[in-house]
Amino acid sequence: MDVLLRLRVLIWLVVISLWGVMVYQYLGEEEKDASKMKHIAPYAAVPTAPAPLPSSYDSPPPAAPPQDVASYAPSPVPVVPPPAPPVTPAPDSAPNVIPSGDYVGTAPDDRRPNNPETAPVAPPAPPPSRARPTRSREDRTDSGDMPTPAGFVRRDSRHFTVFSEQYPASDRFIELIENLHSNLMLDLAPFSPWASSERTLIFLFKNQDTYRRVTGRPVWSGGASSVGKRKLYVYESEELPGIVAHELTHIYFDGFFLDGTTDPLWLSEGMATLVQVERGLAAPNWLRENLEKLEAGEGYPIEKLTGVTSTAGWPDAKVRLWYAQSYSLVRFLIRTQYRSSFYKFSAHLRDGRPAPEALYRAYGAPYTRMVALEHAWRYELSRASMAKLGGQ
Repeated sequence: MDVLLRLRVLIWLVVISLWGVMVYQYLGEEEKDASKMKHIAPYAAVPTAPAPLPSSYDSPPPAAPPQDVASYAPSPVPVVPPPAPPVTPAPDSAPNVIPSGDYVGTAPDDRRPNNPETAPVAPPAPPPSRARPTRSREDRTDSGDMPTPAGFVRRDSRHFTVFSEQYPASDRFIELIENLHSNLMLDLAPFSPWASSERTLIFLFKNQDTYRRVTGRPVWSGGASSVGKRKLYVYESEELPGIVAHELTHIYFDGFFLDGTTDPLWLSEGMATLVQVERGLAAPNWLRENLEKLEAGEGYPIEKLTGVTSTAGWPDAKVRLWYAQSYSLVRFLIRTQYRSSFYKFSAHLRDGRPAPEALYRAYGAPYTRMVALEHAWRYELSRASMAKLGGQ
């Protein structure tokens, strides 16, 4: 009997030792991967002296203007007449800084294939092309060297250069964008380490008419971004917090993929919607309804969802369901494990690995196939739905 007892003790010691080795190796790998992710602490909203900018950027080579809008250049025949000398308004008197308390967001749209260029005096552009653009990190203009466009007033903050139409951006708008930057860095700092020392350009138009004339965006568009140039285009409205959060996410997150071989649309729009909801505190009015549809079993098979490269021509209902499912899936990926797992997943996709391989390398078993991710996500949705029913 003593021999059997000793054998049992010995077997348990061996099992515990093996388990300890596996845990040590797993945590060691996590620590090694996490060390590659540069941490950026949130910044205070009060603007301080700007961090030094890089000495120069390569200018874009001369080329024909893109089809969506004309390139930034002075025009011999301005469409917008020169305004009167700008007058600094009273503090917080500009309407662009007053977000609505009941803002519920606008309809989504696939605006990545249209990276607008700034042309404050350009004529209306032809309908935007949906062709996927060629983007790089070499086509930016140093915000310190960029001349102020005619009819605009410049104001710098710690992380942004704002060109606003007619009058300077107010203190409240500067506080808004700096607060959004700090909040976005909680999720996106590993994907945009440059954001601690380089500014993003924001073009703030007085109204939608000027915004549409310059960018060539349709009437339902509330904002646009140029990821490669790190430029954001918005106009004064009560929807600014959510729109700025959404478009800044495209700059901070999509920029991570510029030097890679893939940039999945579902991952980009899912992350942008997630940040818009959780950091911009502006949930679109269509989101809750479509999340309920997903909880009821609707939605797209995951292979179809992740294979979408453009939503152009889709009915609104179909687009909104696709956005809601992308948002929900990205949220599940971020919340289901360590944040470093999501970073590794994105990095593997950027490096060109197939989605199933990227998923398994980042998350491990049981995520050996994309359909396994779909099953786990669906199970989580059913649990949330059951919990909701139990609370009623």
